[in-house]
Amino acid sequence: MQGRKTANRLLLALIAIIAVPMLITVRQLPDELIFYQNGSSQLSTFLPVSVECDDAHSDSAKAKLFGVVGVKNVSIRRENPKKVLLAGTLFGLRMYSDGVMVVGLSDFTSNGKKVNPARESGICSGDVIRSAGGKAVYTNDEFADVIKNSKGTVTLELNDKNGKSKSVKLTPAHSDSDGCLKTGMWVRDSAAGIGTLTYIDTESGSFGGLGHGICDADTHEIIPIHEGEIVPAQISGVRRGVRGFAGEIRGYLGSGELGVLESNTACGAFGRYTAELPLTKEYEAAVKQEVRQGKAKMLSTVTTDGKPRLYDIVIEKINYSGEPTKNMIIRVTDDGLLEETGGIIQGMSGSPIIQNGKFVGAVTHVFVNNPKCGYAIFAENMLNRQSEE
Repeated sequence: MQGRKTANRLLLALIAIIAVPMLITVRQLPDELIFYQNGSSQLSTFLPVSVECDDAHSDSAKAKLFGVVGVKNVSIRRENPKKVLLAGTLFGLRMYSDGVMVVGLSDFTSNGKKVNPARESGICSGDVIRSAGGKAVYTNDEFADVIKNSKGTVTLELNDKNGKSKSVKLTPAHSDSDGCLKTGMWVRDSAAGIGTLTYIDTESGSFGGLGHGICDADTHEIIPIHEGEIVPAQISGVRRGVRGFAGEIRGYLGSGELGVLESNTACGAFGRYTAELPLTKEYEAAVKQEVRQGKAKMLSTVTTDGKPRLYDIVIEKINYSGEPTKNMIIRVTDDGLLEETGGIIQGMSGSPIIQNGKFVGAVTHVFVNNPKCGYAIFAENMLNRQSEE
């Protein structure tokens, strides 16, 4: 009897040893792959998985564990290879939101009582006001004029932080402090910042940068764009990153215009590049299954001469699922960059990553508790998102 129990335990342990790695591997598999031509792709998963695409007319293929055991159907999309100019240069962004964003709520005193008309009407921080009193509003001043001239309740059309439309009735109240009509909310209509320009598509004249969305400093929500521009930026200095505190590139916006900012998405800032093209090298963009763990290069501008340079990094982990901007974990190994910046710092977001002579992705986030490491987005994700805009 004891021998049978021991055998059962060993069998269960063996099943767990086999099943757990398989489960981890299946969860890592992508839902879709892009193929330039027929052939087989080896995926960077916990256990070795390959996808064979030998039928030019098929829109799906089987992902096979060890090249033998089918574990998942993967959608197949066929495209031609894409080539882009990689920049790695610092650029500035100026943008006006598509409406005014509610960035905070604040009570005030009216008739001796604490009130907040905005909160009482159901308005939340992160909402974007599209119109007030039937009039489209794009600036703080336009919204303030509607409130100032209101004679009672004002109908507001908004989008919440998830993009869902809603309509509310707002009744401003007179403040005891100055007698003015107030709503009890703070709003913002514009933003500016510095980041890294990732690539320029010479065929379409489009550009992509940052690798993540431009978010409001208070709400941390992506700002919807009404209009914007990208401009040159100059570095004035660098604050090194240390464990627990993110470093940053310090700089200022220059004069002139490089292009028009057209969209602000979770995968980056995109638009049309209108200035003279920089003298940079053209690279073919890799699809995600071509990315490998191992050595790579990062193209960044961190010195006051404004010149992009290649720095050594290692791609430590690849993730085909989850957040679209956290596809890779990277680690800076370049002694010169570590001495200059401590690793990845704010302003380097968008720095293109090159591996095996191809554009494979861009830096997006730093690990605050370990500035040598950070996240990166697949080049494929940036290019796909731009094509959808």
